[in-house]
Formats: sequence, structure tokens, C-alpha cells
Amino acid sequence: MPVFTQVSGRLGKATIALVTITTEEFDGVRSVFGLSHQHPERPYSVESPDRRKHYPIVLRRAPGQTNVVAAGLTSEILEDFRPSYVFVIGTAGGHSERDGVQLGDVVIADYLEYSGYWKLNKGKYHERKLPFDHPSLHLREHFAERIRQSPEKWLEQITAERPTEGVCKALVGEVVAGEILLGDAKNKEQRRLLNKYEKALAFEMESFGIAQTIYRYRSSVHYNPQFLIVRGISDLVNTDATANNDERKRWTPYAINAAATFVKLLIEKLIAQDQPITTDTGEEHPCQAL
Repeated sequence: MPVFTQVSGRLGKATIALVTITTEEFDGVRSVFGLSHQHPERPYSVESPDRRKHYPIVLRRAPGQTNVVAAGLTSEILEDFRPSYVFVIGTAGGHSERDGVQLGDVVIADYLEYSGYWKLNKGKYHERKLPFDHPSLHLREHFAERIRQSPEKWLEQITAERPTEGVCKALVGEVVAGEILLGDAKNKEQRRLLNKYEKALAFEMESFGIAQTIYRYRSSVHYNPQFLIVRGISDLVNTDATANNDERKRWTPYAINAAATFVKLLIEKLIAQDQPITTDTGEEHPCQAL
């Protein structure tokens, strides 16, 4: 049975850190998790103040998009609280011709690709690789998969209004993080990326920065953070630009709520099965489900 890490950061200890990018994602996740208080020193949202400086969950929003910005934010979170688990919650563009992806669905990443590093030579693109962590197998197999296979409780807890009739589903698959916001399927570069990553279900712009930062922070046997990417599909990258923009406006609130609700249920199961935390003073701090 896994045990929460005992390492503390500059501001204390957090068991779980939630990372969002846009203001809509931040507001939606904060509402689902009930994180109504602000940390007294930094722009984190927490459930309630804690004089012992232990927070079961902290929420932070990146000051902008792209992997570079997300990497800087993740470094600050890891320094501030040394969370045991990091969850990336937000929206992404999906590909409707792969695994039945539809608007409002949730994609849990099992593998991450970075689409932003290439060499151009003699009219051809040659992909280059950089080291980074992939999403946690433990979190995906032992927790996310249980919810995915029996989604009734998750679906009934989604509170956002669905723009059209239907039921969303949770999919596991490849996620691509790049430096370009894909919004026009007629664009040559977008078509090239979609063809290159022919198995990818979702495309976004931040998870590589987060994954590389977590990789870099594995400098001690005493700290082994794990992370998971959970993205709600707010638009489809294989549609024209007008449809893509309209889809994003209509579906973003629902996609955020569905993804956040999925992670909330996952964390409830995670905390219920993990052992209690021992603080730096040796005092046991029981973790309770949300």
C-alpha cells in the first residue's frame, strides 16, 4: 500500500496539488472541490486554513498557456508544498475519428508526446526527443480505471449542463502537448501533427512542461511525486476553425466539470486507501475523503 511522502516544502506540506491553466478551468475546479479559501502567502486555493501548514489539497492556476509557463508553475508548486500527487485538470482538443472521442468526453493520458521539438533538413521534419515523466501507472490502473469501468457515480455527480443530449465517457489514450493551439484542421501544420501522432486522442499545450519538471525533481529517494493528466474534450481538432471556436465556447464549462468531477472521485478513492500522514513532528495526521 502506498504511503504519502513526509517531505515538506517552503510553505508546508500538501498531499495533492491540482494544476489548471485558464481562469475557467481554475474556477470550475475550485467549485467542484470546494476550495474556497486562499492561502495567506501565495495564490493557492485550499479548503480551509491550517496552522500546522498541512493541506490535503492545494489548487493553483498557471499565469498563461504553453509548456514553458506550466513548467515554471510546477517547479514553484513542488518547492512550496512537495505534493505526493499532481493532477493536471483542464480541457483539450479531441480527435473525433479516434476511439469514438466526442465533445464532453474525458481523456486520461497513458502516454505523453511532445510535439514542439523538430529539426528541419532538406524539406523534411525530424523529431527530436527530450526526457520527461509519463503519467502514473499506479494512479491510472488502480484508481482511474475503476471509475472508467463503473462510471455511474461519476456521471451522476457532474453538475454542469450538457449542451446536447448524450452521456460522456472516460477514455484512456495518448495525449500530445505542443506549443501551438490547434484550431483549424485545414492548416497544413495542424494536419501534419495530426498525421504524425495518429494514435493521439487529445491535444493540448502544458502537460509536457509539467511532466519534465516532475522528472527533474526526482533527485532524492525521499521524494517521488506522481502525476496524472485528465482532460475534458471541449473542441475537436479535426473540424474547421469556425466550428472549433463555437464548440469550445459551448462545451468548455461541461468539459471542465466532467474532468474535475472524475478527479475528485479518484482522489476520494486514493485517500481512502492510503495510510495516514506522519508530520515532521511525528504526529499522525489522518487523511479523510473529500
